[in-house]
Amino acid sequence: MWFLFGLFFFIFGNWFLGLTSLDEGRNASAVLNMLSSKDFLVPYYNCQVRFEKPPMLYYFGLVFAKLLGLNEFSLRLVSGLSAFGVGIFTYLTAKLFFDRETALKSFLVLATLPHMWVESRAFVPEMLLTFFMLGGLYFFLTNRTTLGWLFLAFAFLTKGPVGVFLPLGAYLILRRDLAFLQLKGILLFLLVGGSWYYLMLYNFGWAYFQKFFIYENIMRYTGQTIIHPYPFYYYLIVLAVAYIFYLPAIPKLFKKEPKILPFLLWALFVVVFFSLAKNKLHHYIIFSYPALAIAFAYRLSMDYIKKVLVIATVFLLGLSVGVYFYEENRFQRKALPFLKDFDGPVYFYRGAEISSIPFYLKRCVPKTDHVPNHRAMLISKEDIKECREILRAREFDGNYRLYMCEP
Repeated sequence: MWFLFGLFFFIFGNWFLGLTSLDEGRNASAVLNMLSSKDFLVPYYNCQVRFEKPPMLYYFGLVFAKLLGLNEFSLRLVSGLSAFGVGIFTYLTAKLFFDRETALKSFLVLATLPHMWVESRAFVPEMLLTFFMLGGLYFFLTNRTTLGWLFLAFAFLTKGPVGVFLPLGAYLILRRDLAFLQLKGILLFLLVGGSWYYLMLYNFGWAYFQKFFIYENIMRYTGQTIIHPYPFYYYLIVLAVAYIFYLPAIPKLFKKEPKILPFLLWALFVVVFFSLAKNKLHHYIIFSYPALAIAFAYRLSMDYIKKVLVIATVFLLGLSVGVYFYEENRFQRKALPFLKDFDGPVYFYRGAEISSIPFYLKRCVPKTDHVPNHRAMLISKEDIKECREILRAREFDGNYRLYMCEP
């Protein structure tokens, strides 16, 4: 049963949609470059060093690409299996505090969250990160501290400092002790979790430290760099969409019940932490989902959850059909045959960028703000009078155009 639920809710149809921008295409390109160059230390996207993310997602992508070929299914399988692992750790964590039935319901609640379906079908690090964070938390709770620190080391190699801060915060809420402070485990964390960072600092020095630790972590959190400036209440909307099938049951969470209070505080801790950040993205708060799933599972009957399973199954099937037909009309799908047959240079024009196209073309696509004076193709979001339009179609972030420019 576990396998069937995981297969359907987290993996089924993950190949229906071509790779998307921005991060999915960049991550896939990093894997492609590692396979072709045999440089497994430094990630590259579009001929540029990719300092933004640590390598753990790429390494898992490499493993599955070697086993199953480099394609959408193999890459996204990393997130799909990670989501299944998050479900298992949610079950095990719930079982520590409640009974087996509540644990089972926790898994089912998590599996029926539409946001989990989306993230489990994207080659991005958030689901893998959540798996390692929740695994580390579970092992701390079961007094397997060394194993807990090893999982946090992997979380650190997946996304950076947040992979350590969040699970330790959740542990302190659930247990309120410092039993996780074990010298052996911390040394293991520093050895494993720091290994890749030490090499990157050795090779690139301040350039890497400034880009990843200062820019990607501190400056983006504090707002010194603004990229995703959503309002403070943004994550309330994300939670409402993620738990859409459980909105009628929300009042049940606020009835006085000491047993679920720590889990609500765990979820609140994650949501408030990211709400205070100046830059926000929907998948940042996924680590709060297991806590809320356990809280809902304790309050809801199995009959309610079975009804949600039926509705969620129909909804996911309908969504999969919609995605399949949407893919047929995407700019990327229509443009790739032209681009693959073209033997001249291809450019992203004036800020237009579809990060998955360099992956599919297996070559770099430079950016330009000028119409070239030689034969070339331009991918653009705006009209270019000097060139001949070949096609225009929609992507997730708007309409794109493909132009042939000839001297």
